[in-house]
Amino acid sequence: MTRLDEREIRHSGVKDRGFMDSIYFEDPLGLLVELASYRFEPPAGHTHAAVLLEAHKLRVERGDHNIAPEHLADAIQLLVERSQTSLSDDRSPKQPYAG
Repeated sequence: MTRLDEREIRHSGVKDRGFMDSIYFEDPLGLLVELASYRFEPPAGHTHAAVLLEAHKLRVERGDHNIAPEHLADAIQLLVERSQTSLSDDRSPKQPYAG
């Protein structure tokens, strides 16, 4: 944003949208323009839309107002688990140093 400010380009500043960051500008005709960037990369073989759909389902199931980072992380984990076969019935995280 420093470069925008140095060039005296008016903007909204970064707006936290939970799953993405947005910044707003007005074009020369006064129309509002949004530049948005996702905060995550989908796992190989999946799209941003697939991650967002799963995150939305988790958000609704949990009764949360917005998609948050934990919804994204859980959605990515679910997509990966569903798309990769395993010989193990139990794919939960393990404590390697438990004794």
